[in-house]
Amino acid sequence: MMTNYMQRVGFTAWRRKTTILIASGLVILIIFGLQFSRLDDNRTDTLIEEERDAEIVGAALMKSVKNVMFIESVNKINKDRMDSLIRSNSDGSDESAKNIKHGRDAKSDKHYESLEMEQQLGIPFVNLDSKNPYVPGKRIVHLDLKGAPPLLSYLRKLFSLIKILGATGVLLEYEDMFPFNGPLKNISAGNAYTVDNIKEILSLADSSKLEVIPLVQTFGHVEFALKHSDFAHLREVVGSPQALCPSRKSSLDFIREMIDQIMVLHPTTKYLHIGCDEVFQMGECDICRLEVHENLFLKHVKNVADLVRSKYPNVRVIVWDDMLRHISQQSMLDVNLGNLVEPMIWVYAEDIYRFVQPTVWEKYAAVFKTAWTASAFKGAFGETLYIPNARRHLENNLRWLDVMATQSISFKKGLAGIAITGWQRYDHFAVLCELLPASIPSLALSLIALTHGYFNSSLKDKLLLSLSCPEQSSDTSPFITLESDPFMWEKLNRCMFPGNAFFRLTNRYHNLEAEVKELLDVTRRRKGWMTSYNIRHNYSLPLRVDELTIDLPRMYHGMMSLARSAVDSMTEIFDNYTISEWIEQKIYPYVFEFELIQNQSIVLKSVNHWPSRPLAPLKDMNRLNIGVAIN
Repeated sequence: MMTNYMQRVGFTAWRRKTTILIASGLVILIIFGLQFSRLDDNRTDTLIEEERDAEIVGAALMKSVKNVMFIESVNKINKDRMDSLIRSNSDGSDESAKNIKHGRDAKSDKHYESLEMEQQLGIPFVNLDSKNPYVPGKRIVHLDLKGAPPLLSYLRKLFSLIKILGATGVLLEYEDMFPFNGPLKNISAGNAYTVDNIKEILSLADSSKLEVIPLVQTFGHVEFALKHSDFAHLREVVGSPQALCPSRKSSLDFIREMIDQIMVLHPTTKYLHIGCDEVFQMGECDICRLEVHENLFLKHVKNVADLVRSKYPNVRVIVWDDMLRHISQQSMLDVNLGNLVEPMIWVYAEDIYRFVQPTVWEKYAAVFKTAWTASAFKGAFGETLYIPNARRHLENNLRWLDVMATQSISFKKGLAGIAITGWQRYDHFAVLCELLPASIPSLALSLIALTHGYFNSSLKDKLLLSLSCPEQSSDTSPFITLESDPFMWEKLNRCMFPGNAFFRLTNRYHNLEAEVKELLDVTRRRKGWMTSYNIRHNYSLPLRVDELTIDLPRMYHGMMSLARSAVDSMTEIFDNYTISEWIEQKIYPYVFEFELIQNQSIVLKSVNHWPSRPLAPLKDMNRLNIGVAIN
């Protein structure tokens, strides 16, 4: 019976052998797949753990070795970490490791070498296509003349240099440095350029084949004019000269006079920039407060643009864009703004889309046929800086290239170009920020990037030759190291570009100022013998006073020597007013503080007998009314 049963089972299995084989194969595949998945998961977990331990940012693992891809993140990837990733993802064979490490694909190998080199140079990572770069058609260098007007002899050298670096023009913001006359005569500064100076500047620009675009503020930032009693009646706010009232006919008459005088000396210009940025005070006077802000702004811009176009029909009007960012598309279309002005979209920070969102770009493209952009090479990251951070400015310009490449196709006529701004003061009343000669390396770095559509080690010779740098020795050190040397003092201190002596002087100032601040902090705050309390009560230990002031003479003479060097390095660049102002703002405060400490130390040490404690309370404390009763 058992025999018959086994025979029937065997016969059934034989008849259904195909089905059984398929089922068995599926079971085997499922089991194998589960095992492989478990192994692969284990390998992936191990790799992820190793990546976390090594702090590798942005590495994505694929199943096969040839599909290991890296998402480059600035200054996060280095060769050791890459080798670690290769080892953890290889199958252990020598051939596999060789293929990954050395690369069968020469293009991938070159890409890796390029990333490694850029990391050494400290170049910010921006995903630009160096094979098909976007290069702005016009590359305009902005010169803010209100802060420190360069001598014409220096402008001659500067214009030649920026032409070599790839500039196509200059944007001249005159403010009170223009030689106004007639009813506007009092606006001009005492050291303003003369009419002959302006003509020579234009001739120098023409000799270097640089287009000149004049800029005149016509709404906000009109402090240079409205500070005077002659024009105080044009203010939007009685107590502030920042903004012009747009609702008065006399305001438009004033603007017309300014524009006419500037156009007389710029008869061939194709563009006029009318400013209109940062109108902080608008809609506040008795007349303007009755209107909506955006209507006030648009009406004024339209009036100024109509004024220009009616008298100078071939001149195109440029306006800063910041006041337009929150104005509706329909409102701009209603006043036909797209046919009146071209916006210059400015952002000086690294994250451009944070300030001008994609929706704003869409709005601009719907209103305007073309637009400009504006980056910076100085004057953007601190009102009192004396040297620009070249690395930050380079990243700003590289990111503008990326944004422009994306957004240019949205405008019917593309983007006209970019202005690389160099602010000298944050407004008319602010102190000087980075002076032009200290900013030439930053300008060169960013301008070369804009001219080529990228920046990497292939542009080394272009940078060093343009700045008249000596040939580097045969060592393998990078020609720039922006991560550790963002001001480029270390790498470019021997270059002979115009203003190089002042550039080097800022390095000396930086080092000495650090020592001085440490001394002042120790003397006045961290140590307990020359605080303001000791000085007010004339109560201290002479021995300690001597200890605190032992380095005072050395630093005092160091600052005095620096002041003399500043004069020597600036004489061929600026007039005596600018030189004096810079020294007063940067060096004199420390000299004054040193002299004050020296005098106070003499008084403290002159005491030979001291009263018993407690010391008499400061009488001025009584006015604080803090309820401290002294018997």
